Amino acid sequence: MLWLGRRSVQAIERSNQRRFYRQSIELPIAIEVAGLPAPVYGTLMNISETGCRLRSLILIDRERDVTFELRRPSHPAFLLKGRIVTRDTPHKGGGYEYGVSFARMTNDERIALAKEIHEMQRREAAARADQRQTAAPKPAPRTPGKQRRSAVRTLVEFPVRYRLPGKASAAAVANDVSMGGLRLITPDKLVLGMIVEVRFTLPGDYLYIYPPAGERVEISPFGPRKVRIPDNRRPFEEMTVHGRIVSRFQPVQGREVYGVQFTDVDGYQREEIARFTHSVQLAKLRTE
Repeated sequence: MLWLGRRSVQAIERSNQRRFYRQSIELPIAIEVAGLPAPVYGTLMNISETGCRLRSLILIDRERDVTFELRRPSHPAFLLKGRIVTRDTPHKGGGYEYGVSFARMTNDERIALAKEIHEMQRREAAARADQRQTAAPKPAPRTPGKQRRSAVRTLVEFPVRYRLPGKASAAAVANDVSMGGLRLITPDKLVLGMIVEVRFTLPGDYLYIYPPAGERVEISPFGPRKVRIPDNRRPFEEMTVHGRIVSRFQPVQGREVYGVQFTDVDGYQREEIARFTHSVQLAKLRTE
């Protein structure tokens, strides 16, 4: 029989919890603790579908049930119910850090929480993409007769559906995708300048090239520090974008080929396309 001490059990609990994406967050919260007459104030440090991590100056016993609200602007408060399963003393700063399990939540509440975390992730990714776009240097003037692309493209093909105004959607193939547009391959003849709606899911064949999500310890000038590795292996979701047909290429095997320039792609979608093109580039570099 294998006997596990309290620390071993805690390590296993943390390992199990890390199977879910953890969203980093710094949010002041008021924590209702079972058995205490007044709320305990602290900070929500990160959150996942199965639990979260809290920081507070107040000592709270393990196995205490806790309740607090997750609030974000223009949205109703989201009530979270959990139980404290771990307690640690941080290396820097006073107070305590608590690991909370959401075992008290129903399946419907857990699904709603997953959607909430996903929305946080979308907003964070969109903010990063917009920040990079704002900070990026302006492209050099184009040289006459020489095409310059403002975004990295990839030639991997994947199925799409496209729809013209007032018409039903049709199946097609796309490749040469970038944050600015894609190349649409279709048996139909289209007109330059038309607006087209394109719906697709980027293939995840190359996502294995990214490291698994989790944490690693890096040595910095101030000593060891934990660095969170994002979940870049998560599957792509379906995107719906609009674009303008801006060019026509030579037909390929009896199919028409058009260049589509995106007109309404948002920050999150740009970051997801960048994650896809980067994975393809990394995979090709590894095999060359």
